[in-house]
Amino acid sequence: MRKIAISLLLVFTVKILAAQDQSQKPKIDVKPYGFVSYEAIFDTYKLLDARDGELIFYPLKPKLDANGSDVNKKNQFQMLTIITRVGLQVTGPNILGAKTMAKIETDFYATANAYSYLLRLRHALINLKWQNTELLMGQYWHPVIVDEIMPASISFGAGAPFHALNRSPQIRLNYFPNNYLRLTLSALTQGYHKSKGPEDAQRNSGLPEVLGQIALGSSKSFMLGGSAGYKWLTPRLYIATSNTGTHKTVGQYLLSGFALAKLNETVIKAEAVYGENPTHLNMIGGYGRVTESDINGDYDYANLRTLSVWMDVNHRWGKWAPGLFAGYSKLYGSDKSYSSITDYHRNDDLNYIYRISPRITYKEECLTLALEYMLTTAVYGNTFNARHKVTSSLDPVSNHRVTFCAKYSF
Repeated sequence: MRKIAISLLLVFTVKILAAQDQSQKPKIDVKPYGFVSYEAIFDTYKLLDARDGELIFYPLKPKLDANGSDVNKKNQFQMLTIITRVGLQVTGPNILGAKTMAKIETDFYATANAYSYLLRLRHALINLKWQNTELLMGQYWHPVIVDEIMPASISFGAGAPFHALNRSPQIRLNYFPNNYLRLTLSALTQGYHKSKGPEDAQRNSGLPEVLGQIALGSSKSFMLGGSAGYKWLTPRLYIATSNTGTHKTVGQYLLSGFALAKLNETVIKAEAVYGENPTHLNMIGGYGRVTESDINGDYDYANLRTLSVWMDVNHRWGKWAPGLFAGYSKLYGSDKSYSSITDYHRNDDLNYIYRISPRITYKEECLTLALEYMLTTAVYGNTFNARHKVTSSLDPVSNHRVTFCAKYSF
């Protein structure tokens, strides 16, 4: 009897200690989310693209054979599932007076063409939010990409290369003086979305990219804002021809303006981006060599200036949602004499590109079906002046893309 009483006492004590231990642990809520995606894609012209054509930029420059036929004019068909996505959102206890949240997200898009169908890190962030201040640390959208103002296009890339596409390791501070004003200051480095040219150019500069942003209004009705940023690149540390070191660094600015308007069931979004070498945003542009500066293999750098504008209209009509995306991007040359450097640009022989893309989406519970037509046209330069501004152009080349998408979200 005595042994039974001792055993019961031990069991009761263990249960009490376990309950106390559980009560002392911070409450963590983990919510999985994501979707499974299927796409069937048809194209009429070969493109500058990535991941088996999942992300497209624009048609390639015409390539004529001995008979005068453009060999790039070729129908293509592809089925893809690589943007299938899964993530975890974690909310926890208040820490330092702030609400806390963390997120990690992945898909099968990978980080390079050679790794297609392998997992990659999309987002990994920690968020601390006080009453008027929010601190974000981790990998997330480049701050020039405004969460509330992203195209609703069906094809992967959210309107790239007209709309920025970039995720970067960063620290970002948001300040909310009131319900209708947001001030943002960010510092970031380049992750797998890097500027064209040497991959370690931003790291070698010893400086982060910095960006400030202001947003007025509310995402529920009307929003207006702008961004200004600056980055530094140090492309080379050594000159093989002269066996000397070089630490020449080039600075590059970025400006943007954006707007959103909600009119009942219709949402209108628009943005303009102007800057030097926005190739880390998957846009056109780049940088090269100041022509007359070359001394013993060392030289200064000349930036190409890029303008990109886009607009997206989406209307909700019950379970149906028709929409339209339109974008335009142009190279404006450099403010210095310019000589091209191989791989330091994304087609510095372009004049301009544009895209028109209507779509229709049907959503039933967690299943979304969508059909999108996309016309993308590229106009390449034929002749250029000393500052690489186009003085005459080749004939336009166009691709017609039709995408059917099925998505099961959870």
